Amino acid sequence: MPIPENKGLNILLIEDNPGDQVLVSDFLQEEFPRLKLETACNFKEAKTSIYKNVTPYKIILLDLSLPDIDHHSLLKEIIVLAPNTPIIILTGQDDIKIAIESLTLGYADYLLKDDLTSKRLRKSIIHAFERKHIDKQLETSVKRYQQLFQLNPQPIWVINRETGDFLEINNSALNQYGYSKNEFLKMKIQDIDEDYDEEKLRNHLTEDEIIKNENLHQHKLKNGKKIQVKLYGNRIDYQGFKAILLMAIDLTETESYISQIEAQNQQLKEIAWEQSHLVREPLTRMMGIIHRLEEKYLEHINELDEECSFLLKNALTSSYEIDDVIRSIVNRTSNRDK
Repeated sequence: MPIPENKGLNILLIEDNPGDQVLVSDFLQEEFPRLKLETACNFKEAKTSIYKNVTPYKIILLDLSLPDIDHHSLLKEIIVLAPNTPIIILTGQDDIKIAIESLTLGYADYLLKDDLTSKRLRKSIIHAFERKHIDKQLETSVKRYQQLFQLNPQPIWVINRETGDFLEINNSALNQYGYSKNEFLKMKIQDIDEDYDEEKLRNHLTEDEIIKNENLHQHKLKNGKKIQVKLYGNRIDYQGFKAILLMAIDLTETESYISQIEAQNQQLKEIAWEQSHLVREPLTRMMGIIHRLEEKYLEHINELDEECSFLLKNALTSSYEIDDVIRSIVNRTSNRDK
């Protein structure tokens, strides 16, 4: 992100030496024509300027030698007052310890006044501004990642690839597994997954380092209950550790449904067998009897009264219909089994 020179660059210069104020002001005016410069001669004035300024300063230039505060306290105080503003130190002290201290605390740069030029000052300001912008983007990305991690409805862990130790746990894992975060951090993945093997997971590693394991794993909850899960993950580097970002999909209910369906299918097979054997056998005998009656009285069919003839024919027709229904049910059950 370029520095907003066209909108006017508002800078606070904290400097008690009038000559240095003029020098730094000239350098700034030379490089930033639309400059909005405010000055403070001591820490008290600087504090007031930072508090009253509605729009935060884009850059603060700080001299470490102020009359009302020592430089150690100054370094700690100013960065607290303006945590989101890049602060560049301008000093006449060529002290490596102070330079290291200031940069460690988060100051943008450490410039010696004797070596200062307009170009060098401009370069330092632009780099400080851009670095701050990148830091904000990185911070935003980290927050988004944390939100995605913590708000994901599936249990997710960050696991040390070498030891199996839990390094980070999301809220869903805490809620579903029943362990507290402190308890998880003292555990290994093997404590909840006896079959976990990082070497075996490598067999499911894709080219983009994503792990998709179709095998079911049995996970143990704190209350002793066991659930069936599938594991998906990705290899990452986490705070200096070689780690795996691992997500567990609970398929316990799905597996239960499958078991129920299989049990129902077995019942259907048994019913089909009963229909095929227990019902069909007497039906076959009944159909045989009807056929025998029909053959026996075929010559005298016209001599039978109309009602007897009707009942005989319909009994045979109904028997065939029942036989067709049984055949259909048996065939459907056989196809369902396939």
